[in-house]
Amino acid sequence: MLQKSLLVAITLFVSACGWQLRDQQLLISSVDAIYFASTETNTDLIGDLKRALDSYGVRFVDIQSEATYSVSIVAVRENIRTVSINSSGRVAEYQLNEDVDFYIRSIPTNNMYPLTTASSERVYEFREEDILSSDNEEKRIRYEMRKDIVAQILARLGSVSTSNSNPDQ
Repeated sequence: MLQKSLLVAITLFVSACGWQLRDQQLLISSVDAIYFASTETNTDLIGDLKRALDSYGVRFVDIQSEATYSVSIVAVRENIRTVSINSSGRVAEYQLNEDVDFYIRSIPTNNMYPLTTASSERVYEFREEDILSSDNEEKRIRYEMRKDIVAQILARLGSVSTSNSNPDQ
């Protein structure tokens, strides 16, 4: 009985302070179907974006007129540059950058929202004595960067759908 009341108290405390699980942002219910257009072939980004939207119950349609919103990925830029070198003059750290240019269009109202850039940047230590580990670290960081960019696109879509559903704005 004590454990149950303690669990209830913790649950109430955590929910009262506004804490929530990471990546649990909510899309407005007015987003029910999305059409994707992309000039890029970055299937990892598109796949991650579709999986994230699918988790919110958003349908993907092949015909733009059947969608509530259209998301167009215009450009994806991935860059890597040397940040620092070691005493031997070899690379010690790399900086990874990824930028995604996109715009959103509301199909029912035909509102076009301005081109937006979602960006992510990370620095990681490169160990030449363990190249395999460094390569795996780069792949993991790129995956996290894509998740950040997907979250930024979802946040933009959420703000657009909120402004569309509120006629006072």
